[in-house]
Parts: sequence; structure tokens; C-alpha cells
Amino acid sequence: MSSDPFSLRLYRWLLKLYPAGFHENYAERLEREFRDELNASTSVAALGVLWFRLIADLAVSVPVQFSREVTQDARHTLRLWARRPWHTGFAILALAIGIGANTGVFSVVNALLLRSLPFRDPERLAYLNWFFEPHDSAKQFHEWRSHSTYLGDAAIFEQIDANLGGAGVWRRAHVVQASANFFSVLGTQPMLGRGFAAGDDVDATGWGLPGRNAVAVIGFGLWQELFAGDFKALGATIRIDGNPLTVIGVAPRGFDYPGNTVVWKPAAFSPGNNGWETIARLKPGITWMQARAAFAIEAEQLWPNRTPLQRIRFPSTITELRDELAGPAKKGSLVLMACVVLILLIACTNVANLLMARTADRSTELSIRSALGASRARISQQLLTECALLSLAACTAGVFIALWTTSIAAVFQPAALAAQAYSILDGRVLCFAIAASALSGLLFGVLPSLYASRAHRFGTRGSSDTRGARLTRETLVASQVMLTIMLVAASISVGRAFLDLMQMDRGFDRSGLITVNVSLTGTHHQDDRRRLAYFEEALARIRRLPGVRSASETEFLPIYATGFVGGPFGMDGRPAKESSMQVPVMPDYFRTMGGRVLRGREFTDAEAQGDAKVAVVNERFAGEFGSPANALGREVTIAGDPPRRIVGVVKGMDYMTDGANINQIYVPAHSPGSFFSTFVIRVHGRAEDRLAMIRDTIRSVDPQVPVFGIETMEQRMSDALARPKFYRTAVFCFAAIALLLAVIGIYGIVSYAVARRTHEMGVRMALGTTPARLRLSLVRRGLIPIAAGAIPGIAGAVLSGRLLESLVAGTKSVNAVAYVAAVLGIALISAVGVWAATRRIAQLDIMEILRTD
Repeated sequence: MSSDPFSLRLYRWLLKLYPAGFHENYAERLEREFRDELNASTSVAALGVLWFRLIADLAVSVPVQFSREVTQDARHTLRLWARRPWHTGFAILALAIGIGANTGVFSVVNALLLRSLPFRDPERLAYLNWFFEPHDSAKQFHEWRSHSTYLGDAAIFEQIDANLGGAGVWRRAHVVQASANFFSVLGTQPMLGRGFAAGDDVDATGWGLPGRNAVAVIGFGLWQELFAGDFKALGATIRIDGNPLTVIGVAPRGFDYPGNTVVWKPAAFSPGNNGWETIARLKPGITWMQARAAFAIEAEQLWPNRTPLQRIRFPSTITELRDELAGPAKKGSLVLMACVVLILLIACTNVANLLMARTADRSTELSIRSALGASRARISQQLLTECALLSLAACTAGVFIALWTTSIAAVFQPAALAAQAYSILDGRVLCFAIAASALSGLLFGVLPSLYASRAHRFGTRGSSDTRGARLTRETLVASQVMLTIMLVAASISVGRAFLDLMQMDRGFDRSGLITVNVSLTGTHHQDDRRRLAYFEEALARIRRLPGVRSASETEFLPIYATGFVGGPFGMDGRPAKESSMQVPVMPDYFRTMGGRVLRGREFTDAEAQGDAKVAVVNERFAGEFGSPANALGREVTIAGDPPRRIVGVVKGMDYMTDGANINQIYVPAHSPGSFFSTFVIRVHGRAEDRLAMIRDTIRSVDPQVPVFGIETMEQRMSDALARPKFYRTAVFCFAAIALLLAVIGIYGIVSYAVARRTHEMGVRMALGTTPARLRLSLVRRGLIPIAAGAIPGIAGAVLSGRLLESLVAGTKSVNAVAYVAAVLGIALISAVGVWAATRRIAQLDIMEILRTD
């Protein structure tokens, strides 16, 4: 009543906190008692004591009463589950897949995009891509960074894979040489010892100079591995590619930027080195919009002569360091997140449909409870408790699916930093799992509860299965079909992109091809003569092995490594329009790789030994200067070196996993072993069976030379395409799960309709209708929700296809034929499911049905 005192109205509202059963039985009595005590409280002090006592009583009694009623409802729920274990198991499994997959994928999104990076003010850190700041000398670089108008500080670094150790005891290690302010820009300092000091970075070539430049900070894991965590590691000497470095510090646990680095040393600046990467910290008060505007102006000033094609292929950008670390995994993770959200929605609609059917089947039970005095609120509370327990069981099972999902993602889409490791044992991830469980419980629990609370009569034939209830269930099925079509269309788009990637002509034959890496850096093979002699001897021994067809060596292996890209390159004095890649190779390389020599020939042994000024170019480079057929005998100019005569034109090889085929210039490897040296060997039979034999043969040439990366080209290709394959497989699996859930939902609604209409069907069969005609009518009825969900499903698929094009490289929206095929496929599978669901009609005993009813 509006005329009641405020205290009474407030208390009446607080009584609603009690569970439904307690509220129905005791609310009026408690309100009368409160009214009497309120009238007796004539002073402010007495009123305060009254409210203090009441709030204390509510704080104790509300949880107690809730626990009693919920415990009672839970016992009743468990008895219901025991009666129909298959229905309950399916509901829990469907929800567990949805909740677990969402939690697992969210753990990836959380690690890449939400969790704070282990740096000071990480939101102010930037990565400058395709940006060539002055870096020919230490003085030049430090002057540039100190005069920046939008950067508070900037550091450069170069990543190198090197040999750590010596005398035959070595390991491959990821090493970074960086400017002296590298750690200060990131806002991270070594946990032991010191970082780099001003003047540690110098002007030098190779690994730098002895003294202040020959120092290193090592990673925490390497400190434990080499020195067992001994503080005496400071001042110790480690060797990188044979060069001694003095340990001056140990990085904090978990710090491995960039890219699993274990050793950091001060930079050695040298003119012409364009392998530097740049990170920076924005000046205080500078927004990202202002920084991007200033960066665009400076990037244009530093690289003014870029061609339009170079602007497209090598755009200068400044991005947040977090986005750079996430890389392509960011967009891929968002796509997977969208897929698993759709899976959860499909699972919720399926379970809601199932619960509505079960609620209708429980009409007798609910009518008895209603006749005994149970209110709509009490019945709804019982049903919501059942939903909450279902969500809890699904969440518990979903934890294991989340762990499995996270472990798979860690293999195929590893994080860039150790601090970004995927884990569900994270507060944000656990909160997400709880929220997903609670939200899913509401999604699939509200409709059955509303249906039960609004049903005025239970127990009479047909009264508990109203037209509105049937329409609601069919709407849920149509929603499942709509979401399923969207997922199937997405899987087709991603699958087509992956198939295009797999079927792309990469310019070589990977079957029967073995690759082995070696590193001569830091060994006694340092001059050109010794390097060439080592590789010639190794190749001679390999070629004598049984089953070996041919063997060669390259400094840059297709797919796995990229060569020097730059310029100026040209032909007969004319510069090329595009950048080119220079690849040193040894004789017999193209035959071994299964490449195609279109014109001319390969290099000879004499040309490699004599450093002949010859070259083989790919057809793309030759095509810039006319017909590839006319390229033989013309001269290639390479960055100021003496011109090289073209002796061959080949089909270009793919040095990027996305199939980009840039201009390529192959030259004889007169001094092999300077870069990423790889033996390539073509064998008869299974390549995997000959890995150990070839490895031992190469090691026998010189046991001191590190030999690693012993893999078939098939394995390297599989590793290179692991991430797109993971996306394809994941989306395919999600689409298959969605399709399965949709078919089960349709099967369930038709089975329920058959069970509810048994008497009607018996009468119709008694009047002459055949079972086949009844089944066909139910099939037509079952296909109505499919048709209803197909139109919005296709519209959603078109929109999701356009979104996929912007998120996943290579994806294309599927055409109308694919949409029609997807809808017809779902309709066909659903029709089969409906036909199977109606099989019991053929087994109906008409006399038994009529006698029973």
C-alpha cells in the first residue's frame, strides 16, 4: 500500500529475499510481527535497534532457508536425472562443450589481448614496423631518438639464432643484440646484476668489440640451466658463436622478449644493416592518434622514394606492442571466440528445448504440486534450481574441455612471451567461466520456467502442450539452424582458404626431400676456402649414400627462411620496380628441390668454386624487363657489385607461407655457411627412414660443427601451415558440433511430438491413414523450422563471411551455390533424423492405444 510507512514497505521488499516456499508460508506472519514492533518503537533509538536486529536476522536466516529449499530441490533434481540419464547426459555434454570451448578460447584471448604485459606502462609501448630510423652508428641512432617529438625514448634490437657454448658442447639459442637503452625503454631491469649502460653499444661489425660491448644479460631459465641459480654467474663467460661474452645480469623470471630470447648483448652498429627492429615509448601527454600522425610524416621523410607497390607491401606502421606480439593470432582468436559463442548459444537453445519438453511431460507431477498449494514462484524456483545444477555440472565437465582446448592452442598458436602463457587458472578466466555458466543457465532456464509458471492447468490431455509452447520449441530449432548455417558457411570459407594454401604452386616438390641445418659460425671453418671445402666434402659423402638421388645446399630455405630483400637490383642498368631477394645456392640446387628451370641451366661446380659472376633469376624478375625467354645473357646488377650474367630462368620458389612470390636472384654460394645454411637432399622411398643416416654422415665431416633442424620438407611445410590448419580444423569441428546439436534438437522435438500425439495417430491409423503418410507429414512439419531458420541463417552467413575476409587472410565469402548446398545438406541430414525419430509410428498397436486411452 502506498499509504504504509516507508519502513514497512522496505521490510516487505526485504522479505522477497527469502526463497519462494518460505515466503509463501511465513511472509504475512513476519509482516504482522514487524508492524507490531514498528508501532511499539516510539524513539529513533528503538527503531535503530529494531532494524539492526532485523537485518542481522535476515543475514542469517535467508541463507539458511535458501540452503534448505535448494537442498530439497537438488535431491528432487537428482532423482529426476536418475530416471532419464541419457537426456541429462546429453544436456550436460552439450553445455560442457559450449562452456569449456568458450573458456579455453577466452584464456587465449585473455593472454594475448587482456592480460597486462610484464613491462612498465605497457599501454604506452609501441612497435615501429618498416621504419628505417638512422642506425648506421650508435651516435646517429641516439641523436635521433633524443630529438623525437612524439617518442619519449626508443630502442632497436636484432634477433639472431646462434650457437651457445663450444668445443662440441653447444645448443641453439635465441640471441638479441640491442641498443644500450633496451631494458629501460621496456621498464624492466635484471633481477640480478645490471643491464646495459650508456656506451656499451658501439660501432663495429659482427659480434662487436672486446670490452664493454662483449657483455651479456642472460635469461632466468638459462641461469638455472648453466649455473644452477648460482649468484657467481655474474662475471662468468659464455660463448655465442665462439665469441666470449661476460655475464653482467640475469633477467627476471618470465622475461624473454622478444621471441623466447635467452641472451641479450649490447648492439654493434654497422652501416647497411637493415635487420633492426624498433620499439619505443610514447612521450607523456602524446596520444596514439598524435603519435600515428607524427610517425607517418617522419616515415615518409626517412623513406621518400618508395614505389606505390612498396607502400602496399611494406607499409610503415606504429602499433601498440601488445598488438604486435599478438600478430595474426589476435584475429584468429577472435574468429574462434565468435565460433564458440555460437556453439554455446546452440547448446543453450537445444537444452531449453529439451527442458520444455520435459516440463510438459511432468504435467502430472506439477499439477499435483500445484493442487497441494505450490505457487508458480515455488515451481519456477524448482525448475531454476534444476537449471542451476545442470549449469554447475556442465561447468565442472567444461573445465576439462577448457584445459584440453588451451593445451591444443598452446601447441598450434603459441604465445609470443612466456608471460602470455595460456592458462585457465587466471582470475579473469575463472570469472568468465562462472559468468558463462550462469548466463547459459539463464538462457536455457528462463523459457521452461515461464512455460511452467504460465500453464494454468496440468494433467489433462493436450493442455500442457499448447500451440504457444510448440511455436516456442520450433522457434528454438529455427534459431539453431540459423546459427548452424552461419558456422557451416564460416567453415567453408576457412576451408577453401586452407585448400588454396595447400594447393598453391610453391615452385618445388616437397615429397622425398630432406633438410638439415648447420652453422659454421664459431668453428674453425671461417675463411671462404674452408667453408666451401666443408660443404663440398659433406655433399660428396651424402651423394654416395644409398637411396640418395641428389643433394645441394642453400643459405635460405623456401618456406622456412627468407633471404635478403632490398635493392637496388636491376637488369642492364635499369632498376627493377619491385624489391628482390638474393639467394646463394650450390650446384644441383634446383634439381634437388624439384624446381623448374624454364630457360638456360643451373650453376656448375667450377662457377661456385671460382665465384663466377653469373646468376639465375626467377621468371617474375625477368618479366619486369621483357619476356623471360630473352633474359639469358643479359646482366643483373646487385647493389653495386659487379654485374652478373644470367645463365638461367627458373620458376620462382615460395619463401613466404602465404605464397608471396617476389623477385628472386640466385647466385653461386662461393662462401656458404654465412647465413642460414641448409643441406637439401632428395631421396628414394620414405624420407623419414633416412634422417638418421644423413645426420650421422654430415656430423662425420666435422663433429665440432653444430647439426640441427633434421626434418623432411613435408614436416617443415606442416609446421609452417600449422596455424591455418589449426583454424580450419577448429572451425570445421565447431561446425560439425553445431550441425550435430541442431539435428539432435530436431530429432528431439519430433520424437516428443510422436510421444505426445500417440493417441491421435492411433485414431488416424484406425480411420485408414497409413504409417508412411503419418511419418511424411511429421517430416514436413519438422522441416518447417529449418526453412524458417534458413533465410536469417544465410543473411548472417553473408555478414560473417565479410567479417572473416577482414580477419583471416585468404578467406573469401562463399557463393550462392555454397549457401544453397549448406541449407540443402542441413535439410537432408535433418530429414533423415526426423524419419528416424518417427520410426516408432510403424510399430504402433492401434487396439492397444485405443484400449488404453
